Amino acid sequence: MTWIDVTRPLQHDLAGWPGDTPVLLEQKWSRARGDSVTVGRLQQSLHTGTHCDAPFHFLDHGETAEALDPLLLCGPTMVIDAGNTNIIGPDRIPTTKLPQRVLLRTDGWPDSLKFPDSIPVMAPDTICALADAGVKVIGVDLPSVDPLDSPLLANHHDLYEAGIMILEGLNLSRVTAGLYEMLALPLLIPGADGTPVRALLRRQPHAK
Repeated sequence: MTWIDVTRPLQHDLAGWPGDTPVLLEQKWSRARGDSVTVGRLQQSLHTGTHCDAPFHFLDHGETAEALDPLLLCGPTMVIDAGNTNIIGPDRIPTTKLPQRVLLRTDGWPDSLKFPDSIPVMAPDTICALADAGVKVIGVDLPSVDPLDSPLLANHHDLYEAGIMILEGLNLSRVTAGLYEMLALPLLIPGADGTPVRALLRRQPHAK
């Protein structure tokens, strides 16, 4: 089965949070300018594009990025259709046995070059349903699991209390609902409040 890249490219015009650090890739040295090698420099926010939140992002004494378990992001994964709604209720969560990893396809951020004005969010009962099902990773095709104007980040906190890792900024436009294998590795950045992720999905054999 073919692997599908569900990462948003870190290009200069990738839309990030308003006021946050934009993506900048530049060449410090360049063979075209007469240097012996080409060496680039990347500048970006840790929360631009496809990334994992570390608890330190929203908790003063939360764990930083090196504490994230990369193996949690690799393995059987369910993609759930969560589109056409502003509030993602627990009725969207299948009652069948779930893998540890669940990705919500909302189509709420269709254009990577334009930051959305608003996004759908999970209801508190949905987080409870995920936790009760043993889910350890929730991924969304959105910049956040909370409303864009939320100062309290209630869903971030509820997911942390439920022991669920947060993966944001996926591009799920090329995958349909169903069971997949996921490979998604966070970078090892000690002390960081988040980390970019390269995420790939492959439909599980015999999965409908």
